[in-house]
Amino acid sequence: MDRHARFWMSVLLIFADAVGLVLAGILGFTLRYMMSELVNPPFYWNLLALIPIFLVVYALRGLYPGVGLSPVEELRRLSTATSAVFLVFTAFTFWIRISEYFSRLIIAYSWIFALVTVPLSRWVFRTIAVNLGLWGEPVVVVGDGPQTQRVVDFLLARMRFGLRPVVILNDENEPPQNSPVLHVPIKIALNKPDLLANLNTAILIDSELPKEFQSRLLSEQGFHFQRLILMSDMGWIGSLGVTPYDLEGLLGLELRQNLLVPWHQRIKRAIDILLSGFLGLLAVPIGVLVALAIRLDTPGRIFYRQRRIGKSGEEINVWKFRTMISNADRRLEDYLADHPESNAEWQEKHKLQNDPRITRVGRFLRRTSLDEIPQLWNVMKGEMSLVGPRPIVAEETEKYQAGYQLYKRVRPGITGLWQVSRRTDTSYADRVRYDEYYVRNWSIWLDIYIILRTVWVVLRGDGAY
Repeated sequence: MDRHARFWMSVLLIFADAVGLVLAGILGFTLRYMMSELVNPPFYWNLLALIPIFLVVYALRGLYPGVGLSPVEELRRLSTATSAVFLVFTAFTFWIRISEYFSRLIIAYSWIFALVTVPLSRWVFRTIAVNLGLWGEPVVVVGDGPQTQRVVDFLLARMRFGLRPVVILNDENEPPQNSPVLHVPIKIALNKPDLLANLNTAILIDSELPKEFQSRLLSEQGFHFQRLILMSDMGWIGSLGVTPYDLEGLLGLELRQNLLVPWHQRIKRAIDILLSGFLGLLAVPIGVLVALAIRLDTPGRIFYRQRRIGKSGEEINVWKFRTMISNADRRLEDYLADHPESNAEWQEKHKLQNDPRITRVGRFLRRTSLDEIPQLWNVMKGEMSLVGPRPIVAEETEKYQAGYQLYKRVRPGITGLWQVSRRTDTSYADRVRYDEYYVRNWSIWLDIYIILRTVWVVLRGDGAY
């Protein structure tokens, strides 16, 4: 089955997409039926014939099996392909003059639901397959150094990409085992590539291999590997902002910093105003309840204001609901003096998992991220964005080092890529790299993905304290 893993992964995703489309249609019809019973249920079963059209368009967009496809790019392709089919179908019904037989609202509702149910169905089926050990194409990682191990660890921690490393091909002359332990790749020496005849894909870490072996690997097409994936040591630059160029045999890469383009900044600002205004109205009753809870829990102010670094390096007042006791700074100093073992955690993350300063209500607010509701006002004022690098204090600029120049060229955000990527479970260095990746690879789809992930992370309470 491993040799045909891509085929079986494609079958699984085709089934998942069909389930998502059927569910979207049922929800769209049900919503319309609840509003008016003047619809003919049996007639709409004929629309099941559209599902193969959706699946063909998805296939043309490279969504089967979508191995190595980033979640952002998968969401973009799914959304554009789904919208295209619905638009063409709607236009077709008018062209052949049968639109009066269809409820436009059912089509519109199904369209909206499909934008959610299809990606959700994919996520559910893919997660089940990962947990059952049925997801992922077995791949060889060719390299001999720390970058190789980082790639292996990254892929094993993110099986959704569908690349499952089972062999590390390097200079260690260890005898191959009959079968690898689950999720632990075996190691094979570079001079024994003939042992990999049943594997189709190899990931080449070119910076950690002898030049002679690289030349041999490429000239012989990877010892009959059907696919070679070349990995550079510029991994954190990402690919969403990179365009390859073939200059008559010379490979070039154009690196863009999307969020620094003025037109992109205007689009992002318009979205911030619309969404923050809408969310602000919804948050008013919640904010009143939170303010009352804070007042009843501990004495002190309801709101907390802290000076943070904003765009262009200017200081801004970032607002939050108060989650700490009044003398928090003094309490922290005393706690670190009494618990020196916590100093390392504080220096690395600027957070403590068992922070003595946080109140009972404050712990709930942090776990649910409700303490950040007042920052919608910062967004409306143009000091922050809904999505962006997390605002930092002046003392943290040293930790950003060269990345600080990139950080201060954009607005900080209420949520960001760091928060939805294991949040406080990551190191500060990882946080800086996530921020750099976000600025270089920004797109509307990346913001949409981060917002959707934020909802999921908040509901689970991942890494929040």
